[in-house]
Amino acid sequence: MTQISNARGNATRQANKALRKERLLSIARELISNNGFEAFTINELASKAQLSIPTVHNLLGKKSDIFEQLVVEMVAKVEVALAQPNIHDPIVATEAFIDSLLDLFAANEAFYKAAFVAGERTQFFDHELPNGIFNKSLAIATQVCVDAQNNGFLKGQVDVAWLAKQLFGCQRLARHDWVNGYISLAEYRVQVLIGAFITLAADATPSFQERLYEVIKSLTDTQL
Repeated sequence: MTQISNARGNATRQANKALRKERLLSIARELISNNGFEAFTINELASKAQLSIPTVHNLLGKKSDIFEQLVVEMVAKVEVALAQPNIHDPIVATEAFIDSLLDLFAANEAFYKAAFVAGERTQFFDHELPNGIFNKSLAIATQVCVDAQNNGFLKGQVDVAWLAKQLFGCQRLARHDWVNGYISLAEYRVQVLIGAFITLAADATPSFQERLYEVIKSLTDTQL
């Protein structure tokens, strides 16, 4: 009976600790959203949470540890957004990909901007990481091109690896512009899609190329 009681007590303590950590991370996320990662401090977090600095260190670690936990959480959410259903039409697939991603960013735009800025400065988003979000995005772009070629949308005269890199580049440039405040999320969407569809048009079959031109025109008309 004592062992069962101790086990229950330990489980309760662990659950309470997890709740306290989640609350702290939520406050940290809010502070980073409001002021950016550079201005974020453990002192401010402790004050906002009404905890001592040693308690914050004990629960979450150093500033870099806190950021890493938040980024890991962010990457997990991005991965869910990237896990789109199997869509054969490359236009629909590209729109589904970017819309899922932007829906995620819109949920806490300030935080995602701050996280991307800090992540690149600290090399947390190293493009060489095989399982990083950049390589996963490139893998999705590659799959879109492979499927498009296999399903007769592309002629196969341009190597799919190069097409995929150009698709990824469109998304990366738009994300950079959004993070730095040059464009809104709505403009982000249009910029990515126009760039992606122009890229696909370079190797598209005649009928698919006409569809792409129509979609590109409708997107450019929204910017007039």
